[in-house]
Amino acid sequence: MARLKKTPPAAPPPSTGFTAAPADGGLSIDKLAQAFAAMMGAPDPHTTAEPEADVVHVDASPDLDDAGDDDAACRVSPLTILEALLFVGLPGGKPLSSRTVAGLMRGVRPQEIDDLAEQLRRRYLADNCPYEVAAKDDGWVMRLRPEFAQFGNVLEAKARLVRLDAESLDVLAAVAWNQPVPRDKLVELGCDAGPAVLRQLVRRGLLELVHEDGSEPCYRTAPKFLELFKLDSLTDLPSPTDPPQ
Repeated sequence: MARLKKTPPAAPPPSTGFTAAPADGGLSIDKLAQAFAAMMGAPDPHTTAEPEADVVHVDASPDLDDAGDDDAACRVSPLTILEALLFVGLPGGKPLSSRTVAGLMRGVRPQEIDDLAEQLRRRYLADNCPYEVAAKDDGWVMRLRPEFAQFGNVLEAKARLVRLDAESLDVLAAVAWNQPVPRDKLVELGCDAGPAVLRQLVRRGLLELVHEDGSEPCYRTAPKFLELFKLDSLTDLPSPTDPPQ
């Protein structure tokens, strides 16, 4: 009796779509990236970007190179930078040291700043300018010449005018005669000014907020208070019981 020969099972049909084997042996990483980028609407991350011909990189630091500027009066140089810094000046008329100025420039030494300041001083003197560059303490300042200083004093006097309302005057009187005064004590003294008034008087330099011996913050008058009311010291204050003059 002949034995039946088993027929091998038929091979499954070839897969299609995403399950199909790639015809060319598979997609490279580059092709996958391109396909994904196209699907997301983004540029191909592996393509070489075209050079940006219009981009200009600018050095933000001062350019101390004199070349390329035909107008010498407006040229940015160590001399003109020093002149600009002296023109602005420091608060309270403090001198600007050569070391500080040299630290703001590249390749300039403090001795060179001194030489440039002397050059400015001689130029202003030769041009008979109403201002001058002068040595002061350990640095330099730009200021009005003595014969023109009176005009600056008039302008400063107008700038120092301070307008105080009745509420501010109440606070100043309570602090001046009872200082140092905690905030809560002002209420006991009959002064019910709000925190905004106190902050404004501190900003104007008429009051100071101090901490003494770890106690709660207290208010006291600042030196500008004496200047404003033309007093040499707090002992010149009239007695609170004296009638107003």
